[in-house]
Amino acid sequence: MTRAQGRGHRTQGEGWGTVPGTGFRARFPGFTLKPTPAFWVFLVTVPLLGLAALNTGNNALYLLLALTLGAFVASGAFSRHTLSRLSVRLVAPGEAFAGAAVGVQLEVSNRSRWIPAALVLCRLLGLPGRAVIARVPPGGTTIVSLPTVFPRRGRQRLPAVQVEVRLPLVFFVKSVRWPQPGEVLVYPRRVRVGTVRWTGLAHRDEATAPGHGRRGGEVEQLREFRPGDDRRDMHWKQTARQQRPIVMERRERSLPSHYLALDRQLPRRDDDTLLRRFEDLVSEVASSALEQLHHGEPVGLIIGGTVTPPGSGSVHARRLLERLALVQAVGPGEDPLPGLLSGEPVYRLVEVR
Repeated sequence: MTRAQGRGHRTQGEGWGTVPGTGFRARFPGFTLKPTPAFWVFLVTVPLLGLAALNTGNNALYLLLALTLGAFVASGAFSRHTLSRLSVRLVAPGEAFAGAAVGVQLEVSNRSRWIPAALVLCRLLGLPGRAVIARVPPGGTTIVSLPTVFPRRGRQRLPAVQVEVRLPLVFFVKSVRWPQPGEVLVYPRRVRVGTVRWTGLAHRDEATAPGHGRRGGEVEQLREFRPGDDRRDMHWKQTARQQRPIVMERRERSLPSHYLALDRQLPRRDDDTLLRRFEDLVSEVASSALEQLHHGEPVGLIIGGTVTPPGSGSVHARRLLERLALVQAVGPGEDPLPGLLSGEPVYRLVEVR
């Protein structure tokens, strides 16, 4: 981000009483200026020092007054120069779970050629997390890890970073706000789980006409060929013996019960209580999947009518977590589970009256 762009996104100054807001913004574009208690002490002390110098004619008091005012001006110019030369960039974490502490990488760069930046305070806006950087060398970059917590799952924009400088004198807190481009995908909250609700799924790609068996299952009976039967189910020996086409009728063959099925249909999709309970349900499914994958168990996922085949490994775990991070609740009948799961245990939210 260029300097001009950075200033274009910074917040305007919060005028401090005696200084008109428009004049302040014109003189200090992009900065926020907030007086500290030390400033009010200084504001009372300087007039008293000036009166004492005038009444006594003491040259030492005049010199002290001049040094005090000069230090005040020099401090303001120095802190403003330091802050205008700083830029920050936030790097999204590789993996983040809702409600769990995670470290984000913060890169603070100093574009000044000669003056280092000391005791720079960086804080995340809207999220917990702050860090004090002791020193950023001239023309250099300091990288720190900033712990924070994302409160909810889903795609989250990276928070803006507020950079504050107080040195060399702590009369004011000068700050600049740096919006951060990009986003982070936050996975569901990890919770303790009980018994895993495994479910199976019948082969759909091998289904024959309604009312008939499915190829690949156990042979249930032999019968005469009917229109619509799959010719690959022909029993050729019985066909030759009886001189008429005979087919094998099979039972449904289910895939191994390594699926976690989440019904995302709510009795009422605009009910806040049901939505909170749905978040708990999503967290339970995600935690169950991670626990089983950690033990080497293949896990598949069914969300509504979408099926992810069973798999294992870190890549498959990330695929399941991404789907669960983005799942949204829907109303009744909007995205039903496959009919072949009828009667199977699923993760479903039922309203208790």
